[in-house]
Amino acid sequence: MAVPPTFRLVAQRTQSASDRRLAARVRAAPEKWKLTREGFDRFLFRLDSDRDAAGRKYEVLRSKLISYFDWRNCPFPEDHADEALNRVTRKIAAGEELRDVSTYVFGVARMMLLEIVRRMENERTALHQLPAVTPIDTESDETQERMDCLRQCLAALPQKSRELVTEYYEGDGATKIKRRRDLAANLGMQLNALRIRACRLREKLEECMGRCLVSKRG
Repeated sequence: MAVPPTFRLVAQRTQSASDRRLAARVRAAPEKWKLTREGFDRFLFRLDSDRDAAGRKYEVLRSKLISYFDWRNCPFPEDHADEALNRVTRKIAAGEELRDVSTYVFGVARMMLLEIVRRMENERTALHQLPAVTPIDTESDETQERMDCLRQCLAALPQKSRELVTEYYEGDGATKIKRRRDLAANLGMQLNALRIRACRLREKLEECMGRCLVSKRG
């Protein structure tokens, strides 16, 4: 099975230490919070009681968040925007009362920016301490093992789900945004609903890969 470039990169650049941490989480870890339709609907209702108006406000808010992170030279601004929205959605789902959701989301984004800057500084420091940069060996046993698991987990998905998740995470920047909009239109779905489904499928793939790697390494 052909593996999309986006997933190949994920499989290739994960180091063995990360694999061990992933395996440990699979063996014993609290259940990760997942975005649900109910939680997302509650978030939208806080934006506006009218569903269509709430959807438009959501897209404007997400676009502003992407620009916020992009203008500050953060890598993967779309992912950071989604994480900020997810954090606020989680609070709302837990019953927290927020008077102004949009203002609160940007408060969360500012806190995330501090986290991102701190993490980037730590990464730069770690890179300077490395004696040499070892290129990724795309033919190594470790990489091939991960690729085998990825192919196996993709193949285990229903065909429509497999096509959806590979198409959703394909591309970069403006190209990726357009592809997602086209995908949502072709499937007759709202972009928000598409995002939730793709996130769930990606989580399933990550869990499947974790189990696969654990079984291969005993």
